[in-house]
Order: sequence, then C-alpha cells, then structure tokens
Amino acid sequence: MALENQSIIVKKVVEEGGHGHHGGAWKVAYADFVTAMMAFFLLLWLLSTASKDTLKGLAEFFSDAQQNRGQPGGVGGVLEGITVTPFEPIQPETSSPFTFQLSVPMGEERQDMEPTFALDLSEEWGSDADRRRQQTGEVERFEAARERQQFRAAEEAIREALERSPDLQAYRQNLRIEQTPEGLRIEILDQERTPMFPVGSDRMYPVLHRLLQVVAAAVRDLPNRLSIRGHTDARPFPPGADMDNWKLSANRANAARRVLIEAGVPPERVAEVVGRADTEPLVPEDPMDARNRRISIVLLTRAHGPARAEDTKPSGSAGDGGAALLPDPGTTAGPDKAPPAPTEERGH
Repeated sequence: MALENQSIIVKKVVEEGGHGHHGGAWKVAYADFVTAMMAFFLLLWLLSTASKDTLKGLAEFFSDAQQNRGQPGGVGGVLEGITVTPFEPIQPETSSPFTFQLSVPMGEERQDMEPTFALDLSEEWGSDADRRRQQTGEVERFEAARERQQFRAAEEAIREALERSPDLQAYRQNLRIEQTPEGLRIEILDQERTPMFPVGSDRMYPVLHRLLQVVAAAVRDLPNRLSIRGHTDARPFPPGADMDNWKLSANRANAARRVLIEAGVPPERVAEVVGRADTEPLVPEDPMDARNRRISIVLLTRAHGPARAEDTKPSGSAGDGGAALLPDPGTTAGPDKAPPAPTEERGH
C-alpha cells in the first residue's frame, strides 16, 4: 500500500554551457553556387559582346564537334575521340589584356580548318594604342588652348600699345587682327588717306615702321613661326616696266621682315616671306580698293608652322641693310613726327 501511494516526481535538468558546433558544409555549398552564378553571368556577358560572325563560328564549331565525336583523335581504342591540346602559350600583350584565344585542333580530318574562337574586348576596354592616341589628343588640345590664349594676349598688347601712343591712335583703322585656323593674322592696311608705302615702291613710310615695331614687341617672345606676306591691288604696271605686282609685294614683305628682325624678332622665327600680288584681295568686289594693299604677318600655329625656318630673299629686294624709309606724306622724315597729312594715293 505504501508503494501505491508514492507520487511520481519528474525533474527537468538544464545543462549549462555553449552550444555545440553545427558544421559549415552549407557555406561551401553556397560559395560554389555563387561562383557558378558568377561564371554563368560572365558567360552571358561575353556572348552578348561577341559579334554575329563570332557567335556563328562558335555554333558551327560545337556542331562539328558533335558530328565528329567518335572519330580517331589523339589516341585510339577506348579513348579515341576529340583531342584537346593545352592552351597556347601566353604571348606578350600587343593590343589589350582582355583579348584571349582558344585553339582546339580536331584531328586528322580537320587539319585544313581553323577551329579558333577568339573574343576581342579591345573595343570595350580600349587598346594601348587607343589610350596613347587619346593621351596625345588631350595634350594637343591643351597646347592649342594655351596657344589661343597667347594669341589673345599678343592681340591685346598690340591694341593697348596703339591706345597709349597719341601718334598711333589715328592709325587704329589701319590695323586688322583676327584668329584663324592658320594662326594669329595681323594685317597693316592702306587706307585712302593713310598709305603705308608710296605708289609702286617698297620704301615704307615711318608710320609703318612704327606699327611693325609694335607688332614685333608683342610677338618676339612667342615660340611660333612667322609668315610675312605682301599684297597689292590690281592696278597694273605699264608695259615694259622692270617691276610688277609680284615683285612689289615680295619686296614689301621682305622690307617688313627686316624691320621685325631689327625690332628683336629672331631671324630663325621667320618661316617664309611671300609676295601674293593681287591674288588675295581683302575686298574682292573692288580690286582697286586701298585696303587690298597690305602687309600680313601670320603668327603660325604649331600645326601649320613649317618644319624648318627659311629666310627668303625675293628678287629685287634691298638685301639686309635695313628698311628704307621715306618721310610721311606732308611731313619730314623721322619715326617720331606727327601723323601725315591726308593724301589721295591710289594704286599698287
């Protein structure tokens, strides 16, 4: 009876301590899965960047591989079939590090074919040559921008010099400056009442001498070459004359060259001295216009500058003995005199 009246006691025992290691096999499986997905999407990306011809060749390559399965390959017997050679040795990089090639010879019956599959990603990533060309282009653009800035500074220096000189302010209309693809073009023009040369002569008036000195001071420290060109109007010389517009324009350009060199421009900076006669009129609708008679000084860009500077002496020039000066019309000789009185010179 005593045993039947005993109660059953259930005791819950809680073990103290950390949990045991549950294992890391799932991490390995997950890493394999991520790697496989990365390879899969990389393959999709490579196929999307390949051209149609490459994809067609790849499809034909694997189709032919299935048709030739079982034919004699590298060895016979149980192992006969397709022989896959190791990858070709890595060649030195010539175009892009993202270009690779897989060559798979397919046995004796496929020796005449070229089972080569190549993916060229140079268009996507750019080759070394492309990068070099891009860097060269950036340097050229930087140099061109700096050159234009130097040309603007030279133009401002010339205009400021005319503004500061009371004697030269009256000749601002005789000066024409513009930036062209060839370079900075500085032109000293004749006007109806303010000529730079006497009719038919290459002996300049002192005012032109002073204007050329202003130009020389603005450009003599720049590295660019100079092209000096003479222009005349269309007025012809009389028959039998020893002079014509070609010789006259060349002699006037050479006289301007001598003044520029005397004013400090290094002689090697002069790339050419050219006479253009009346072939390039500034006012084409009026070949006899006074503005067609002018001296053009072009500060050449590096792209247009000749490879070698040449001092050209046109026939009939006065040599290098210095520029020949005449007194300004209506004044006495001397570069410091007042502006000339109005004249009505026209021609050449």
